[in-house]
Amino acid sequence: MGKGKEFNILYLQWKIGGVILKVIKWEDYEIAISRVMLDDISWIFRELSEYMQVTSVECWEQVVFATILSLKSFKCGTNKAKTVKGEILLRLAGTLQIGEAITKVGAKKGENFLVVFGRDAGRVLQEFLKKNSLKEVPFSDCNREEVKMLFEEAAIVDVL
Repeated sequence: MGKGKEFNILYLQWKIGGVILKVIKWEDYEIAISRVMLDDISWIFRELSEYMQVTSVECWEQVVFATILSLKSFKCGTNKAKTVKGEILLRLAGTLQIGEAITKVGAKKGENFLVVFGRDAGRVLQEFLKKNSLKEVPFSDCNREEVKMLFEEAAIVDVL
C-alpha cells in the first residue's frame, strides 16, 4: 500500500450458466477463481496463459491473498520468482524453492483452484472453463483462524 492509496477489495460471486466463480476487484485488477476437478493434469499447463495459475491448496482465500501479494511484489520489484505464476506458488508454499512449491501446492489429480488475474479476469476464466469443459466443484469460505495462518505463510516469503 503506497502513501495515499486505499486498499479496497470488492468481492463478487457469480454463478452464470452453471459456472461458479468468485471475482475480487483489487486496484486495476480482477482476480477470478474457481475450483475444478482434474482427472489428468498433463494437458492444463499447455493451456494456461501467463495470467493463470492452478493450485491444489484448500482455501480460495489463500490463493487470492497470495495472488495479491505476488502482483504487489512485481509492481514494487520485490518478487522472488521470474513470473507472477511462480510467485503465487512460492507464496502458497511459504518457500523460495520453486521445485518445493510445485510439489507442495502445484496442480494435482483431484480438486484444484484455477485463478486468473488481470483485466477482465472473470470473463477470461469463464471462457477458459467452458472451452476446456472443466468440471467445477462448489467451494465455500474457510475457517477464519485457518485463513489467518495461511495468510502469514504467504507473507513470510517477503522476509526469507
